[in-house]
Amino acid sequence: VSTQSTGDELKVVTVTYGNNVALYDVTTFDLLRTHSVPCVVNSASLHLDQRYFVCGGEDMYVYKVSIETGRVMESYKKHFGPVHCIGYSPDGELYASGSEDGTIRLWQDCVGKTYGLWQRPDLTNPHTNCSPRDLDFVMS
Repeated sequence: VSTQSTGDELKVVTVTYGNNVALYDVTTFDLLRTHSVPCVVNSASLHLDQRYFVCGGEDMYVYKVSIETGRVMESYKKHFGPVHCIGYSPDGELYASGSEDGTIRLWQDCVGKTYGLWQRPDLTNPHTNCSPRDLDFVMS
């Protein structure tokens, strides 16, 4: 269970059970939406703009899901154990996932955007072998 508040807007709590993520209005306890995801999910976090959420679970993937359609927008498998926790940073630019494998991974919400100490690699360098969809970020 996690709570997301965006200033004066709607306060939402996310609840995960089985392979479902449910979103509830905190003030009225009304169910807003329920979405199924491809695995048993352990944790979910709603983005600031409340258009999508990220979640992770038993299949070691991290999913980004549209609130409106319930469609999986993105999925990444970098953990070597089930994902037990996930959460957005306060500015919504990053989210972190923690796994049974003992790792915490940081993910950019908008892949390829320069953020903090992360910089986009030089894509003109012939020795850089990455596509815009699969970028690694380097610390400077």
